[in-house]
Amino acid sequence: MSTSLIKRLKVVLLLPATFLGTEPVIAVLAAYFILLYSLLFSFLSGFDFIFKQTYGLSDGLTGVCFAAIAAGSTAFTLGAPIFYGSARRKTGHVRGSPIKPEYRLWPAIVTAPLLPICLCWLGWTNYPSISIWSGLGACFVFGVVLIAIYVSIYEYIIDSYAEHAAVALASITMARYLVTGGVVMAARPMFEGIGVHWSMTLLACIAAILAPAPLVFWKYGRKLRAKSPYARGDED
Repeated sequence: MSTSLIKRLKVVLLLPATFLGTEPVIAVLAAYFILLYSLLFSFLSGFDFIFKQTYGLSDGLTGVCFAAIAAGSTAFTLGAPIFYGSARRKTGHVRGSPIKPEYRLWPAIVTAPLLPICLCWLGWTNYPSISIWSGLGACFVFGVVLIAIYVSIYEYIIDSYAEHAAVALASITMARYLVTGGVVMAARPMFEGIGVHWSMTLLACIAAILAPAPLVFWKYGRKLRAKSPYARGDED
C-alpha cells in the first residue's frame, strides 16, 4: 500500500468525525436524528408489550405487526414523486435547475406534528377491548412520518453539501447509531416499569418537542449553511 494512499485514508476516515465537530448543520441534524432514532428504537422495542401481551398474539403475528410501519413507509415512497413534483414547479420544470435545500424539508414539516399524535394514539388505544386495527393504523402513520422525515433530511444534506454529501451523511449515521444503539437496553425496562400507556406518552412528549425542528431548519438553514466552508450557497 502506497504512502499517499495511507495518508488519503487517514484524511477520509477522520472526515466524518471532523464534520460532526465543526459543521453546524451536521451537528444540529445529528442531534435531531439521535433523538428521532431513540424514539424509533424505543417504540420498536415495545412491540411485545403493545401487541403480544395486550392482544395475546404469537411471536409470528407480533412480527407481522411491523408490516403496518412498512406499509406506511411504502405509501409515502410511492407518493413521493407526486409530492416532489411541486418542487419542479418552482423552477419551471427546467431539468437540472437548482432548488434551495430548505425546500426539501417540507414533507418533514408537514408530517412531524403527526409523530406525537400517532404515539399517543397507539398508547391510549392499547386495550384488549379496542380493535388491534387501531394500533396498526397508528403504526401506519408512524411509518409515513418516519420515512418522510428521513428522506427530507437526507435530501437536504445531499443538496446542501453536494460533493461532500457522502462525508456529511457518514457523520450523521455514525453519531446516531453510536448513541442510540444503547437505547434498546433501556426501552424494555421502561415498558415493564410504567406500562405501555405512559411509555408511549413519554415518547410522544419527546416527539412533540422535536416536531418544530424541520420548520426551524426551513427558517435558519440558510444561515447555518453560510457558516460552513463545505456547504453550498443558494447561488451555487
